[in-house]
Amino acid sequence: MPKGTFGEHLRREREMRGVSLDEISAATRIGTRFLEAMENEQWERLPGGVFNRGFVRAVARFLGLDEESLVAEYTLATGDRYEAQVWMPSVTPRDVGERSRAFPWLVALLAALILVGGWFAWRRYTAARAARRASAQAVAPSAAPESVPDAIASAAPGESGPTTSTGPAGPGATPASSRPAAEPATLHLSVALAEGKATPVRVVADGETVFDGPMDSGKSQRFRALEQFEISARDPYALLLELNGQRVVPVISPGRPGKITLTRKDLKKPWGGPD
Repeated sequence: MPKGTFGEHLRREREMRGVSLDEISAATRIGTRFLEAMENEQWERLPGGVFNRGFVRAVARFLGLDEESLVAEYTLATGDRYEAQVWMPSVTPRDVGERSRAFPWLVALLAALILVGGWFAWRRYTAARAARRASAQAVAPSAAPESVPDAIASAAPGESGPTTSTGPAGPGATPASSRPAAEPATLHLSVALAEGKATPVRVVADGETVFDGPMDSGKSQRFRALEQFEISARDPYALLLELNGQRVVPVISPGRPGKITLTRKDLKKPWGGPD
């Protein structure tokens, strides 16, 4: 087919029906510059391949022409090899170049939204974790470190300190040991190193680490929990432990690393030695 025949035929059919390029563009979603390129046979201005044949089919359908005949004329005019057509309106954008340029901006916007959302989520998580840790850790009332009493420091493992009773004991008085003790609302733990060099100790209160570092001899640390404590050390037997004022003697071999778990049930055990 001579050059110009396809474009002239397409323009003549459009003008015979009194249709403008803008009307065809609005109905087929094909840019007017692509329609002008088809009528002028400026094939280098078209996307090429399946898009060009899809444009031809869409225009033929709008003008009421035979699609296969118009596609055959287009193939002869361009010298393009005829292929099976697969065309959908959503696959033929008005401006393929504009969509391809907009895609990186969409990706960048999505990545920015993900980063901002992750930052806010991390801030909320760290704030909630700090609040839980502050409620579980008990701070000593005095800033100066407390000294371990000589009686506790010199007591041998397995020995319990002396007990004293207050108040008169008259006829009919109930011994303090036989009175039912109320369950404490909070567990208080005092940890100190009996002797030797500083040793690393880790204390976990209700699943939150409240102390993790070296503990010096002659200094004690106090902690608070609602349910349980977990004390890990290189030598737990060298630690002096008190749970709600009650001496705790670990049932563990001396000189070996280990972990001790203390709960409310341990307040009822005779910790003067192993059960």
